[in-house]
Amino acid sequence: MVSVITGVTGFVGGYLAKSLLSHGHTVVGIDQWAQCPWPKVDYSQINILDNASMLHLLDRVRPDYIYHLAAISYLPDADATPGRALEINIMGTVSLLDAVRNSCPSARVLVVGSSKEYGSNAVSDLIAEQTPPAPTDFYGISKFSAEMIGIQYVRQFGLDIRFSRSFNHTGPGQSPRFVCSDWAKQIAEISETKGDSKIKVGDLEVEIDFSDVRDVVEAYYRICTKGKKGETYNVCRGDTVSLDYILTCLLGKTDKKITVEQSKQKLRSHKASPKIAGDNTKLRSHTGWKPGISIEKTLDDLYAYWLKSLKNR
Repeated sequence: MVSVITGVTGFVGGYLAKSLLSHGHTVVGIDQWAQCPWPKVDYSQINILDNASMLHLLDRVRPDYIYHLAAISYLPDADATPGRALEINIMGTVSLLDAVRNSCPSARVLVVGSSKEYGSNAVSDLIAEQTPPAPTDFYGISKFSAEMIGIQYVRQFGLDIRFSRSFNHTGPGQSPRFVCSDWAKQIAEISETKGDSKIKVGDLEVEIDFSDVRDVVEAYYRICTKGKKGETYNVCRGDTVSLDYILTCLLGKTDKKITVEQSKQKLRSHKASPKIAGDNTKLRSHTGWKPGISIEKTLDDLYAYWLKSLKNR
């Protein structure tokens, strides 16, 4: 089996490549960078908007599965440059799907979306796929638009495309631009220095549905291999954890006395829902997937990753 991953050099791309290799797949990756850090990946530097290059690659490798991860995925980046985010996230998807239609129309494609498609005004104990999307930021708008376009490629051209609405996920190796990795890195840095220090945080009065990235890539694999054509799946744990609890867990990993200080720079311009959890019933039912890694284990591994990274500098 041959699997293509767009955006392969990213945080999730690395874990997905490793997972697919463990399943015996040949992994072909594309991204915008000159080199790929992951071993055993057949890598090409390609702009996702370059349809001719995409078509050439697919003609060469004839994939069985395509995992479309490439995107502007950091919400503040989408806010800062909405035109670029809309172009990459929407037209990049069009570029890929056109290449699939003309090269390998029988391939199974997963278009990775986001819980941001539901919008920050979604209020429910569990958000199911039937909840009407109402995105309230450029990132969510771009992801919902890409999903709608993908559904039209299923209807009009018969492509086998499946869709995720992925809720928050974290794990070792994630950029410190994201909250769990940010805090783990700050605390690891403090633990390696002398004296007491401060950690800067944003809003702690939020409860978030966090999954481990290793569970997420297993969900992606199962959607492609066991899910259904044209269906959308929430990828989520199915319950929430407070940011205050996450901070407490991470602070407990060091004996250093740390002062917690709220920073205006770390408060998002878009107010998040105070509590949002996804309903993963459909994903479980169609694929047999279930989350296997606790948030405590995720935070242990994330903190250990930053300690090791700091010592190897």
